[in-house]
Amino acid sequence: MHWLETYKVLSAMKERLKWSREELDRYRLWKLRNLVRYAYYNSSFYRSLYDQQNVKPDQIETLADVVRLPIIDKQMLRSLEPLEVVTEPVKQQVQNESDWMTEVTSGSTGVPLRIRRTWRDLHYIKAKIIRAFGQTGFRFYHKQAVLKSSSESLSGKHWFERFGVLRKYWLSVTDPPDFNLRRLQEITPQHVHGYPSGLQAIAQLLEQEGKSFHIPVICSGAEVLEPLVRRQIAEAFRAEIFDLYGVREVGNVAWECKAHDGLHINDDALIVELLGAGDQPVAVGEEGEVVVTYLDATDYPFIRYRLGDRAVQMAGTCKCGVQFNRLNSITGRTDARILLPSGKWISGMVFQELRTAPWVSVYRLIQEDLKSVKLQVVPKKSLNPNELEALVTRAQELVNNELRIIPEVLSRLEYDASGKLRSVICRIDEPQDQSTAPSKSEDD
Repeated sequence: MHWLETYKVLSAMKERLKWSREELDRYRLWKLRNLVRYAYYNSSFYRSLYDQQNVKPDQIETLADVVRLPIIDKQMLRSLEPLEVVTEPVKQQVQNESDWMTEVTSGSTGVPLRIRRTWRDLHYIKAKIIRAFGQTGFRFYHKQAVLKSSSESLSGKHWFERFGVLRKYWLSVTDPPDFNLRRLQEITPQHVHGYPSGLQAIAQLLEQEGKSFHIPVICSGAEVLEPLVRRQIAEAFRAEIFDLYGVREVGNVAWECKAHDGLHINDDALIVELLGAGDQPVAVGEEGEVVVTYLDATDYPFIRYRLGDRAVQMAGTCKCGVQFNRLNSITGRTDARILLPSGKWISGMVFQELRTAPWVSVYRLIQEDLKSVKLQVVPKKSLNPNELEALVTRAQELVNNELRIIPEVLSRLEYDASGKLRSVICRIDEPQDQSTAPSKSEDD
């Protein structure tokens, strides 16, 4: 009866959408203080970490006091024994290693992490994403197609799917776009959730054939949804598009509602900080690195965990009435930027204008040194040398002519191990003293 427990958690989460900001913050502080205290007394990792930093649970008196706690990251957790983070009561309940549910992060940073899960964890993670889907118009009786990294034959796995409840059909981004289009036409889903790169590939196929295929709602996730890609998907599928932001470690982080004015952070489940130089909070409207505290995770706690993503927070509240804080945009991974010899970083979002060239299907920028950047591009048609030269010239301008652009024309780009297609990859370690150049034309 695991789904009954998920439904109970979901019902409580849906009620919190109606709360005032004051109610939310009181609840969040209560959850934060309990979580820090519980982790300190029940997890050997957190107890040792906080003792080293001379931090005690009683020092957390306000939400702002979260900055007293040290920041952790994936590399730190990978260096530990498998159960070192897990809290003692759960260790005692789950005696055998085989009884744990283990999830592995995508490793898009090159550093995958194995996470120990309990059913309690999964109830909260499932409830968060179902609540987010609900804000896009998804209903339990809708058919949902999921376009991600592997084509898992899970349709009909759950007994309730036989009664038309939460029917899910899996497609893989590694399958050819024409195959996935045929599958979508067979399924006729009311709701699709998938990687934007995979959805764009199908949209380009429809565009080339001068056709469209109606899907009422499409939710994009796992990759940055660039405005140009969003528009292309919306037109090809005649769909309403919603952006979702989530990570394997803590599940859904933020979701776009029908007002389409930013992404609502799951404030009742997470504390999301955006940090800049020296791990200091950035001002609203400025880009910062995402650090999260997962308030519901007491079995495998994530307290001030560095996600490796960058985002911008919005001011004010949404006209939909939900009082949760919002993110204006997810600007990408911390390594999805280009470093100039001058020490400035160029946001990966700047380069989305390269996609406006009518002959460009997809592109990727790869930087491995401070002298040059490789520009990989897949053309839609036979390539005119003048067109390629114009693209290289524009890319050169976007990096302020400080780096040499080396073009490479390919028939296709390889997906990474998680099935994602990353447009910008920087393989240079971040210097201690750095600043980020502002993104250009992010409002397309």
